[in-house]
Amino acid sequence: MHQSRLPKATQRCKIRLTGKCCGYDKSKPAAGKEYRILVCRSSKATGGFVDKEDVDCTKDGGTVVLESHDNVYGPGGQGVYDDPKHGPILYYHYVDTTVGYADGDKRFGWNTMDFSSGWPVV
Repeated sequence: MHQSRLPKATQRCKIRLTGKCCGYDKSKPAAGKEYRILVCRSSKATGGFVDKEDVDCTKDGGTVVLESHDNVYGPGGQGVYDDPKHGPILYYHYVDTTVGYADGDKRFGWNTMDFSSGWPVV
């Protein structure tokens, strides 16, 4: 049986989205307003989730895990999978700007996650 390699801290992380998700080919949002993946954490699983700056997650807090960069635009629709070989994997969809911005052109991406700082980083 596979034993999870997710660090204990991930049991108290909340990954969330912010920004506009879809229809980029018809109405592209202002820079920084497209989908991006954020995280907040808490010492309790029942709440009190804050970002690195101690801003409450329910009050627009969130530390960026993944945002638009290079040809990756508007990453979102994410999940985390504990891969037996690679460890924690963040998977998501995104627009490849070299292909097109239509919803039907979205791609699937994944990155390994590192928790050595106490916060998830891809």
